[in-house]
Amino acid sequence: MTARPVLSIDTSFDPDSAWFAAGRTQLYGRMGEQFSIVPFGRASAERRRILRQVARAEATGNPFRAIVVSSHGKTSCVVDDESPDGILLSHESPAQELELWARGRVLYFCCGETANGPLFDMLLNAGARAVVGFTGRLGAATVDGKFFWRLLDHELVTCALHDQQVPGFERARQQFLERVAMRLTTLPDDGAARDDLARMRDLLLSMVIRGPGKG
Repeated sequence: MTARPVLSIDTSFDPDSAWFAAGRTQLYGRMGEQFSIVPFGRASAERRRILRQVARAEATGNPFRAIVVSSHGKTSCVVDDESPDGILLSHESPAQELELWARGRVLYFCCGETANGPLFDMLLNAGARAVVGFTGRLGAATVDGKFFWRLLDHELVTCALHDQQVPGFERARQQFLERVAMRLTTLPDDGAARDDLARMRDLLLSMVIRGPGKG
């Protein structure tokens, strides 16, 4: 088992995203013997608890090497109803909190619009090794769309589990763009599934994958 653990925060357990949370649970069930994964669900993923968990891991000499987050988002913010002001992390968080999140870690945010604004720059400046996320809004209405979104999340979380940095995430993005393009060729021009996957393709093209010195 890899010595340094990965922190997984999954806060968006509303009915529309339960399928997504279940996908991560299945992934961790398959990979839990190989990797040390510390999960925080909606009831426990409150800002102060997360900060205490990260600080405790550092104090014991076994810091998290990656943090992966599944939540709702908005510009430069990760939303969490359980946290004060409904915000888990934002560009307005105190500098010491940003540093605690970032220090020497890979950060992957499966949260809509979080990659807009200054948050990712601030996390990189605070010491993150890679920051990955989306500028657009996430979501799917069809079976095809949900299936592909779950697969994409599995690919990106797996990159974090394997301690991949910018090149690894970029390869995963490119491979998934090819999968989506291939599936699109099999779908009718006017179907809801095609709309879902076309939107996903556009989000992948605008996906933000950043590391120190990479604009």
